[in-house]
Amino acid sequence: MKTLKYISIALGLVLATGCIKETFPQGSTQTSAQVAKSASALKAMVNAIPSSMTTTGFLGYYSNYGQHSDFGFPSLAFRTENMLEDLAFGGTETGYNWAGGYAQNTAMSSEYIACSYFWDAYYTYIKSCTDIISIIDPATANSEDLNYLGIAHAYRAMFYLDLARLYEPKENAYTDVSGVLGLTVPLVTEATTEESATNNPRLPREEMYAFILSELEKAETYIDPAANGYTKPSLGAIYGLYARAYLEMGAAGDAGAYAKAAEYADQAITASGRTPLTQAQWEDPTTGFNSGAANNAWIWGLTTSSENLGNIICFTAHMSSEGSWGYAPFTKFSMNKATYEKISNSDFRKHSWLDPAYVENPAGKQPYDYKFAGTADDKARYLADAVPYQSIKFRPAQGECVDYTTGNATDFPLMRVEEMYFIKAEALAANGDIPAGQAVLNDFMRNRITDGSYSCSAYTDLESFTDELLLQKRIEFWGEGILIYDYKRLAEGITRGYEGTNHASVFCYNSEGRSPQWNIVITRAEFQSNKGITDATNNPDPSGKLILWSGN
Repeated sequence: MKTLKYISIALGLVLATGCIKETFPQGSTQTSAQVAKSASALKAMVNAIPSSMTTTGFLGYYSNYGQHSDFGFPSLAFRTENMLEDLAFGGTETGYNWAGGYAQNTAMSSEYIACSYFWDAYYTYIKSCTDIISIIDPATANSEDLNYLGIAHAYRAMFYLDLARLYEPKENAYTDVSGVLGLTVPLVTEATTEESATNNPRLPREEMYAFILSELEKAETYIDPAANGYTKPSLGAIYGLYARAYLEMGAAGDAGAYAKAAEYADQAITASGRTPLTQAQWEDPTTGFNSGAANNAWIWGLTTSSENLGNIICFTAHMSSEGSWGYAPFTKFSMNKATYEKISNSDFRKHSWLDPAYVENPAGKQPYDYKFAGTADDKARYLADAVPYQSIKFRPAQGECVDYTTGNATDFPLMRVEEMYFIKAEALAANGDIPAGQAVLNDFMRNRITDGSYSCSAYTDLESFTDELLLQKRIEFWGEGILIYDYKRLAEGITRGYEGTNHASVFCYNSEGRSPQWNIVITRAEFQSNKGITDATNNPDPSGKLILWSGN
């Protein structure tokens, strides 16, 4: 068993935006012009972006700090899900949760790696995009290179949109953000010089979103609609990013943004040609939430290779408890009991978490026909130690429960078409047409509750409708890493501590409205090379601001 610990940043060892300036390492044997003329080199650079997003230890947090949560983009999802309400720790030894500090809102200041991981990950990925953008001239590029250019702009738009949503402070009851309202993150592009990078302040929200939209416009222009499957950003993915961005802009009061969010969500659905997961696809014990190719719902996703993965340092090892080799059999991540009890028995998504009656008596009459990965022996091993509400949503690759070299190599979703229906419903309602939002949500939920019993028609005011929409979205996207943006945008609170909770007592923190930790703090390592960021322009330290529920 590992002992949970928080490691302070060793200054100078982590990346800072001020260091993102070289197109190639010193001593490179190829010039930018040479690479620009080489189709294979450009292709390799483009493929390196998603590859780096899933490679064990890519950011050096494992080698430098011994962090077993250094597995790239899926690790960002793992961390943010631990900041929310519905990921319940069901094991007995809480030290096995490598993101437990996020659940406890501990060591979240600029000196600690809890926040620096977000910064280092996103700016590392941004540099990869910028390297590609800086060497392709759209005026002379052929169609293949233009597609590569569009891919790089799409990735960079996604990364900056995530950064803006994570770091732009929102008001909360715990920290004073009045001095930094409306600030996002420094902008680093191919136009950023070494000198300007040393004094690069946080960009105001309006300017950052204008840049993001400009990136999407370029991506839309350059990407070949017929060239990219779900493993690269497609035209549908670009429209989906537009929808995400405009939804945030609408919440910030930008005129016409909600209408555009609904419009682009529609375009994402149409352009992608994707359809929501069926019950069979959702519950498939071999391909459920581990293969974008096995369904028609994923607009965009990451693939992984066993050669890039450590046995216990990857998303599957932390989140798929049917696999016998990782941390997941010990963490036993589960659905929050209070949320589980709100899921209709006619909703097939409920089958992603084990009903208490089933755990108590697997051989008796059961509420659902659960489908388990692996063999009968694997199932028996799993159930012998299972807890109520434990997750079976994320299956090991190929349903392999023993061999980690096979089981760990899962895909990870970046954008599912289902999200677009939720964005459309929220945007329509927020724009003043609640009945239209209700109609979208009702139509979508017929894909989930197939007996026709679902209706959100009773939620006639915006607050109650939004609460219901977010509940269904929480059920839909549990564990996938997109929900923090909804909680933060909608000023929702978290409730882990309550009578009968299934959260471990050390994680039973509640918040009144937004949790302060959702305003991610900029890492102190950035201050070393960028004097445009100071303590005065950083988000306030949220550590320890929440009160642990005592059961009284």
